[in-house]
Formats: sequence, C-alpha cells, structure tokens
Amino acid sequence: MTMMTRADIRAELGWSDDMIHSLLQTPDSPNARHCKNTGEYTYGLYKRERVLAAAQTTEGRTAKRRWDETLRCDTPQPGWTNRLGDIGRALGITAVAAGKILEQLGYRSDKHVTDSAVAAGCGVRRWDGFAMHDDWHLDRVVSAIRSAAQIPGKPGVADALAAAIAKQQAREKGVARKRKQEETEAAHREEEEAVISGLRVELRALRTTDPGMSLLTAVEFITSDPARRIALYRRCSAEDQSISGMGKDDARFSKIAPSVARDLALLERRAKAEGFQV
Repeated sequence: MTMMTRADIRAELGWSDDMIHSLLQTPDSPNARHCKNTGEYTYGLYKRERVLAAAQTTEGRTAKRRWDETLRCDTPQPGWTNRLGDIGRALGITAVAAGKILEQLGYRSDKHVTDSAVAAGCGVRRWDGFAMHDDWHLDRVVSAIRSAAQIPGKPGVADALAAAIAKQQAREKGVARKRKQEETEAAHREEEEAVISGLRVELRALRTTDPGMSLLTAVEFITSDPARRIALYRRCSAEDQSISGMGKDDARFSKIAPSVARDLALLERRAKAEGFQV
C-alpha cells in the first residue's frame, strides 16, 4: 500500500498543513520516512487511497479551491492590510469592534476571512511560505461597513458601529483626562521641586550663620507649609549624612537615625492635624 508524507501531499495536491489536518486529521501510521536528499525524517504517513478520496469530497474540493485562491507572497499587496486595527482606525473604532462587525457582514468567521469576503473582493487568504494570513482591502471593507450601516430596516450594523464609535470616543476622552492629570501632576512636582531647592539654599545659609541651630528648628523657621517642611527635612537630613560621610553601618548613624525619625514623626503629626495628606 502506497503511503504519503505531508510533503508528498503538498507537492501533488497543493494542500497546506492546515488543509491536511482538517481533511485527514491523524496520520494512518506514526512511522517515519527517511529522505535521501535532505537526510531528514518525516513522521506521520497517510494512505494514498484515503488522501485521494478526501480530495474528491465536497470539503476537499472546497479546500482545494480556497488554496488555489490563496495569494503566495510575504506581505499584503498595496491597499491591503492584515491588521484589523487599520480598519478600526478608519472607522474610529477598535480592532475588536471591527472584527465583530465583519462577522455580522459574514466576511469573517473563527477569526478568518470567509468565502463571502473573498467573493466581494474585501478579503483574501495569503500564504507566506510558513503560515496563513488574512488580508483585507482597506477601502473596500470600510466602504462595505459604512454602506451596510445605511441600509434601511437592517439596523444591526448601524447600531454596532454607532456603539463602537461611542465606546471608543469615551475611551479616548478617558485617556485624554488621564494624560492631562498626569501632566498637571508632573508640572506640580517640578514646581514643588524648584520650591524645595530654593528653601534648601535658604536653610543652608541660615544654619551657616547659626551653626548651633537644629535642622528641625531651621526647617520650621524657613517655611510654614507642613508638606514642604517634611520634604525639606527629608532632603536636608539625607544631605547632612552624605556630607559627613555617614553610612548605615556607621555608629553615628545609629545615634542620629532615631532623632531623625522622631522629628519626621512630629512634622507628620502636625501636618495631619492641619488636614494635610502625608
């Protein structure tokens, strides 16, 4: 009995691996065949009789027709795209929404181009030598969706398109608000950083004229803003430790750290008492 490998089937019938799996399911034999030319082994053999019988079925002829209609190229042709997002952008909706509307039109099923889409010139299957792709003619698809949305008495596509546009616009407004909020917060942080830097210069000058003044006293003297007092104290206490070359393993650090913690706790309690978030 003659057996065929996947390579044999592809060469004789032009079937893709997906077609072979769809029409034949599992191999008739798990044995391997050694190729003298390449030295490679091909696992899974199919009975030739069963392969030819499958080719004559309705499913087999349909699969063969689809394969014959399939383009053989690496990338989409000009005016075509394999990204639903491109269709969505043209309509002001998401890629997911575009895919769902194409399903309503009968142009897409199980995430693939349908025969109806191919017949309408809106879709085409493409084989790049390794995998199958679904390409869409951007202008024709967009036009088909817009035309379907205007058909009287059939509001399905129109309602879906309107809902998708509204949802996308709401999403974009939310993103814009979030971006604006982030920009405002960033500008506020920069402004506060500039203020703290200015206060730090004043504090250093004050402590230079009065070396005995504690950092806590100097901070409270320089600014009355509770939040800025905390930020300024943290900045300057860290700088004091850095200037003195004090590390966490330094004995002096273990003596100063509790005092710093107490001062910060005091400033935070005062800030909370005045209604500031710490």
